[in-house]
Amino acid sequence: MTCCSRPLPLSWLRRAAHPLALILALLLAEQRLAAEIVTPDSTVERGLAALLKLQQPDGSFDNGAGITSLCGMALLAGGHTATRGQYREQSAHALKYVLSAQDKLTGYLGGDSGNMYSHGFATLYLAESYGMSPDAGLRRALEAAIDLIYRAQNNEGGWRYSPAPIDADLSVTICQIMALRAANNVGVGGEESQNVIKRAIGYVRHCANGDGSFGYQGGGSGWGTNGPQGVPRCAAGCMSLIGAGITDPSDAILGPSLRFLRNHVFEHLLGSDNYYWYGEYYAAQALFHSPDPADWDAYWAKAWPTIAKAQENDGLWTRSDNVGPAYNSAMALIILQIPNNYLPIFQR
Repeated sequence: MTCCSRPLPLSWLRRAAHPLALILALLLAEQRLAAEIVTPDSTVERGLAALLKLQQPDGSFDNGAGITSLCGMALLAGGHTATRGQYREQSAHALKYVLSAQDKLTGYLGGDSGNMYSHGFATLYLAESYGMSPDAGLRRALEAAIDLIYRAQNNEGGWRYSPAPIDADLSVTICQIMALRAANNVGVGGEESQNVIKRAIGYVRHCANGDGSFGYQGGGSGWGTNGPQGVPRCAAGCMSLIGAGITDPSDAILGPSLRFLRNHVFEHLLGSDNYYWYGEYYAAQALFHSPDPADWDAYWAKAWPTIAKAQENDGLWTRSDNVGPAYNSAMALIILQIPNNYLPIFQR
């Protein structure tokens, strides 16, 4: 019949298909909405994929053991170890690079421009890697790195840029304290580490000003101590105490430092301080381990959306710190994955 070979009127099709079209339209709209919703997990997925594009053929990120270790930590925090996880090959490659960067005579891991900062972050990374995937060779490298930290502690109890017991500052000292604690958690260090940490806490207390802020070096005061600018130093001091097992809010230094963070961390979070990621990295840890769970809840509610909003279209983070996208992105990803509780150092 010729009538059946003609196209049906468009108006008839619209009326006849309306219920089905409506259902399909709603489903498509729901899918688009789901794709547009930003969550911590979706931010991390994009970030890790983008970060791995920066990995070099030798396994490094930004050509240094310190930043490579932070990138490796970002992978570990998502459950991507050298032996399991979606990115296990990339994780294993990063670990292999860090191990190859260690001085076989001294155990030093800061031979790149990062000095003892790099050594502290790299030692922490080795400890976390060993805790998640034990290996005899990895343990030996970790023991050598810890021994260097022992030797480099100065008579005040702190550390600075050089792997020698000369002078000290709070920002380098926290890196060594966390490395020692992480190693101790996985059975490396023992009583000697406890004694070294005890001396280090004496130095940290010497840097405190009494109002919750911390000076860059012993004796308190100094530059960058007030308001949001003081958050990186305060967070480092606060986390040093918590990392050493001091969690009583009535402690004369811990209590004021937690109050200082509560008062200023959100302004720092929204600001552009040159030590933005360093400050937020330690502030997030301190508030996650705060004796008051409300501290983390309040921080997380503002932190993850702020960090997600700062993510670039390519999945990386480029703002602040003047170090580079690998460092910035690794720090952002570590913070966003703290609630995963995969890393032993972050477990409550």
